[in-house]
Amino acid sequence: MFHPEYIAPQKLITNNDILQLFQMVEKHGGVLRFVGGAVRDAIAGFNRQDIDLVTDMSPAEFSDMCMDEGIRCVPIGIQFFTTGVLINNSFFKVTSLCSEEDTGKDEWKSDAAKRDLTINAVYADEKGNVFDYFNGIKDLEKGVIKFIGLPQETIERDYIRIMRFFRFCAIFGRQIDKKSLKACIDNKELLRHVSTEKIKDELFKIIMAPYAVDTLKLIFDNGILDFLVAAPSSLNNLDKLIKLVQKLNIQKSIIRRIYVLFAPDSKRAGRLADIFKLNKQEKNTLLELTRARLSLHNFKDSVSINKSLFRYGKDVCCDKWLSLNLDNPDIVSIKNVLNTLYKINIPEFPLNGKKLISLGAEPKMIGFYMDILKKYWYEQGCCLSEQELINKYKEFF
Repeated sequence: MFHPEYIAPQKLITNNDILQLFQMVEKHGGVLRFVGGAVRDAIAGFNRQDIDLVTDMSPAEFSDMCMDEGIRCVPIGIQFFTTGVLINNSFFKVTSLCSEEDTGKDEWKSDAAKRDLTINAVYADEKGNVFDYFNGIKDLEKGVIKFIGLPQETIERDYIRIMRFFRFCAIFGRQIDKKSLKACIDNKELLRHVSTEKIKDELFKIIMAPYAVDTLKLIFDNGILDFLVAAPSSLNNLDKLIKLVQKLNIQKSIIRRIYVLFAPDSKRAGRLADIFKLNKQEKNTLLELTRARLSLHNFKDSVSINKSLFRYGKDVCCDKWLSLNLDNPDIVSIKNVLNTLYKINIPEFPLNGKKLISLGAEPKMIGFYMDILKKYWYEQGCCLSEQELINKYKEFF
């Protein structure tokens, strides 16, 4: 059970630079609080790197304070009243409550009302005191993902909130607020006005989250992303992969999950790479996975594994091996092969053309000789030494 009134300060204060900032603001008559992910994740027991801070000082007051204290700051989001401040080696973004319409009101509650979800509108000070204006902690404890206020109005403030709703469903959601879900479905066309980059970022976080499969089913069953990407064919396989990776206690991979989720051929893999704006390495890995002609037979022994590694590399072999064992209950055997793939060095062909020339080979024939020898070396399991290949060269030619 969560304790809504208090958070242990050490979960929020990760270094003295943060504490110094709080002390500076207090010294100048202001209030500074943590908000959003930093508070939410501290309550839920998650580790979080980025920190969101809010102050009741205006941007001008905050900048003047920094100048008085000899601290460097710069406006980084004027329309959002956000200032960046550098203390020693730490950089923080501080947003002001500044707004004309809030005069005479509870500015902190008004700020909370503008946020997207109840679980993201919880504040805390440096002493660990918690300020929860919309029962966010109760929703977090129950796994309820719910927009603040009227869902329609909340979405209209920023269309990407539709994807954020699903992202937090994938992380925390055990109960889905029906009104919030309906608003997302009714307004799904608004996502056409959001950059693909932002949608991809949220979708990837969903795919990597604990409740990915259930959330993706919600998304694709309701056509949320029909304008961008066709529904995947292998949600069940993604579920199997997630469970397998958990049992093996190995690192998660977004490209591996995309490959298992969409089960693409090379043509669709190229389209997905373009849609998701994958970088060059990610795109190559996805394409190699679709092209790799590997079956369980290619991992049966050290010779087969050597040949597979030489042809496709470690990442593709490891991911392919996992995808081939989604229904295999023998975790020990899966892990043994995986360990072999991790530990073994990728074979390198040990002979070069200069060596053959030194043995009297005609330079114009080197390419032909090397092709024949490399093919023989590969068929023998990529394990012959340079001297063994030289002996074969003499025997063949």
